[in-house]
Amino acid sequence: MPQPRSQTPRKIFTTALADWQRAWTTHARHDRRAASAGFATATGHAHLAAMTTIATRITAIENHIARNPANNRAELQIKIAILSLDGQVRPEFRKTVLDDAMRMIAEAEA
Repeated sequence: MPQPRSQTPRKIFTTALADWQRAWTTHARHDRRAASAGFATATGHAHLAAMTTIATRITAIENHIARNPANNRAELQIKIAILSLDGQVRPEFRKTVLDDAMRMIAEAEA
């Protein structure tokens, strides 16, 4: 009988989740500030530029976590949270999530 895996996520997953959450919080803050300053103003443009930079960072985090296989349920849950939109795994990431889940099921049944 296989040994049960630890359900503690590796640091790569916890760090990615924290970075991703922080990036979205900062993105939202810049969005609010751009709206209150007026999107067409210089201040609004500065906040929009910051949002573009943050969106690039968010994409990098998502791609990084998509490339790393989840080794347990905790990591898979983090991966799904990062790669989902409104509770649904985004189409471009479905295969990586499904591959991880199927691999973990096969290992559990072995």
